[in-house]
Amino acid sequence: MSQSPSLPEKPRLFPDLPTLIAISALAYVIAVALHEHLGHTTACILLGGRPAEMGAFYVNCNYTGMSSLNVRLVALAGPFISLMTGIVSFLIILPRIPSRAHTAYYFVWLLGSLGLMGSTGYLLFSGVSGIGDFGTASDGVFYQATPEWLWRIALSIVGIVGYLLVVRFAVRRIDQHIGGEGRTRIRNGLRIAWISYFTGAVLYVAIGLLNPHGLIIVATSAAASSLGGTSGLLWMMEWLDRKKQIESGLTIQRSWGWIALGLIVIVIYATILGPTIRP
Repeated sequence: MSQSPSLPEKPRLFPDLPTLIAISALAYVIAVALHEHLGHTTACILLGGRPAEMGAFYVNCNYTGMSSLNVRLVALAGPFISLMTGIVSFLIILPRIPSRAHTAYYFVWLLGSLGLMGSTGYLLFSGVSGIGDFGTASDGVFYQATPEWLWRIALSIVGIVGYLLVVRFAVRRIDQHIGGEGRTRIRNGLRIAWISYFTGAVLYVAIGLLNPHGLIIVATSAAASSLGGTSGLLWMMEWLDRKKQIESGLTIQRSWGWIALGLIVIVIYATILGPTIRP
């Protein structure tokens, strides 16, 4: 009996869910670790301070004996490292990833996006709240800047404009990798980005709850940096080119290696830095 030829398999437009969650969680953890510890902790030590506390989402630097300029540089170090994370991810690593390595591409794209959104989003956060790395409090970059209200308005405006620009930039780098056509393509992109966003938000809040200082750290650091700082993931895919038709999107298949790596890094980071280290 002759068999009719099998139809070609329809391209997969949506990545494997557990792997997508794993690489999203991994990118979020690495992004905050680089900001807090390659940024703030390292600057604190190099500029003559001593880290009194090192948590998953904050570093308390003992500024005794440090100049006012060095205190500001410690505050600036976190956003600077986040900015460099985005620049290195997008301009150096991403162009060197093979076209078929979709899992690695999305991971680096997400890490770079988190870095750029974090560095610009902090401008807006500090402008509105007056606290944080660019804040006018004693440990902020703009401490004693006068008139304070004018500086905060300026920070907010620069933050909004900068955030929109980096989101637009990030969308252009993922545009060719979201499958589908028209509104279907937008929905596919939103679904992927939303899963990454909510993965990061749940992870940050869960780890943040381990800190010894209570909900204030969760509200001003863990939740603010995830729910607010990376909120561009909720709507950026609306800016995809709807005229394009991409036959196959991010073909992220089940990868136990990525899943195991994500789980190991999360457990280590949460276990060691979640409850806070006091050197």
